[in-house]
Amino acid sequence: MTMTVVEYIQRSVSDLNNTLIQDVKPLTPQQLAWKPAPNANPIGFLFWHFMRSQDEIIAGLAKRQSVWVSEKWFEKLELTPRDSGAGYKPEQVDKAAAMPLETVMPYAERVAQSSQDYLKTITDADLETANDPNRPNRTVVVMLRSFVIAHGWWHLGEIKYLKGMQGMPFAY
Repeated sequence: MTMTVVEYIQRSVSDLNNTLIQDVKPLTPQQLAWKPAPNANPIGFLFWHFMRSQDEIIAGLAKRQSVWVSEKWFEKLELTPRDSGAGYKPEQVDKAAAMPLETVMPYAERVAQSSQDYLKTITDADLETANDPNRPNRTVVVMLRSFVIAHGWWHLGEIKYLKGMQGMPFAY
């Protein structure tokens, strides 16, 4: 069976989100906030930051509001519409890592669904288009490959490493 590029991207994003969610879902607040060093990023922060980033990228590609804004998740998590974790100071990272998983997880699941909904609407021909005329090299495929798939697997690797440092087996 031959897979199109869009089908490959759909599967890659779906697998990434499912793996992230399954890896983080069973963790305790202590495990989510644990840091091996004072300025390190804990799992809770990495998870929220990536899902928030994915939300923003997909919303930009789909030319719609992010789930974060349209469903007011920023209010539920006591942050601002612009918060994404980028450039956070250590105390902001710690606050994000301590956000309740009972609220962060439904947000992550909505982002994963929103991403799949968008990916179902694109074709291989759409992949070479650029949404921003000021950035013609940032085509749909570049944004998905670099800022969703690569960025997500990078943070998933960090999460798995931090879990290992806490004594959790790889598949836990």
